[in-house]
Amino acid sequence: MKRKILKSKSLILWLIFGFSLIACHKDGTDTPAEDVPENSYIPKTNVKYEYNISEDGENIGTLTKWIDESRDSSGIKLYSLHSNLVFSEGSLGITNEMYVANGKTYTKLDMPEAWKLVEEEMKKNPDIIVEESKYTGFPAYMIIENAMREGSKLTWEIPVTMGQYFRYRDKDSQSPKIEITQTIEQHPGAVVTLETLTVPAGTFPCSKIVYQISQEQVAKINGDVFMSASGMETITLWMAHGIGVVKEDNITVFDGNTNHTITVLNRIKT
Repeated sequence: MKRKILKSKSLILWLIFGFSLIACHKDGTDTPAEDVPENSYIPKTNVKYEYNISEDGENIGTLTKWIDESRDSSGIKLYSLHSNLVFSEGSLGITNEMYVANGKTYTKLDMPEAWKLVEEEMKKNPDIIVEESKYTGFPAYMIIENAMREGSKLTWEIPVTMGQYFRYRDKDSQSPKIEITQTIEQHPGAVVTLETLTVPAGTFPCSKIVYQISQEQVAKINGDVFMSASGMETITLWMAHGIGVVKEDNITVFDGNTNHTITVLNRIKT
């Protein structure tokens, strides 16, 4: 399971941003979910949304999302969105929070599960000593204007640049120190058109939203750069009120390589 996630840069970014599948901290008591606000991109409560995921034309897994809990926080109703990714090697359960304010749908982003997996794998290696590991830019929020019209915006609220940093070495005291830095920048997007989209789950009026994410990775040995790479991911979302994502198309160009991931709503179970 972990190898499958970690080997695909496009899937890692998809986990972070495309569906905002980010684990959240809970600091209140959850109750059975009330109906979500109308005309928002929060999925309806007590309904399961099942997706198929393919990468470069090959089916790689499924995703199921549902909301069954909500809680009040300073007068705002927060909804817990649960997601379960299933691949041939295993599954991964994730929860994040969403809410509506000022005519916009907010999705909270905490540190990505994929990044945690990288750190866990490094610390499990008996031949490696991880001297420092840190993350920046969390929590953050992806914000989509609820109005279904051309020009409605997708924006971000991020405290500082999103990124991760590792410094490690082999157990041999004379081994060089290796540093790996990854930074990610989220670019604003917008609704480029309105479309009525047909997928296996049905036909839905959608806002077609396009935005981009840029990424840079730098590796150093004893302070000297020995590898650098950068890339850009272009994400196209078809979003429907009361459902959220109906279809997602991700094209990632990174270090000269291209990956294409498509996620499609396959079934809605009530």
